[in-house]
Amino acid sequence: MKVYRYESKTDIVPMINVSLVVVLTLMIISPFLNDTTHKVELPEARASQMDDTDKTEIIFTLEGQIFVGEEQLALEEVRALLTPLFENNPDAVAVVKADKSLLYGDVERLIAEVEGAKAARIAISTGKKSGEGVGL
Repeated sequence: MKVYRYESKTDIVPMINVSLVVVLTLMIISPFLNDTTHKVELPEARASQMDDTDKTEIIFTLEGQIFVGEEQLALEEVRALLTPLFENNPDAVAVVKADKSLLYGDVERLIAEVEGAKAARIAISTGKKSGEGVGL
């Protein structure tokens, strides 16, 4: 009487190939995920990256338009819209993205409205400073 033994082998090479394709696809499309529809020329500074969790972006364009998400607001409406957001989530960060050509007083008034909305933390977004070496 013959006893047959079957060895079952799992071939993981196709699974690795599919995983690599998914990773490469995500790496290729990731730079396009943060593209905004409102163009703002940010001032340059040396700064660290901020964690994306619980952040509310307030965009202030050169034309004086203020956007929270896709909603355009007047300066007087900012506090009323943001207050419930920051009261419900005290860990949220308000990120102000203001064009570098705006007058400082205008940006300061926007920041005062955000502070009045009880934002615990406010960050001012900047671009990377060009022309500086690493490891100075």
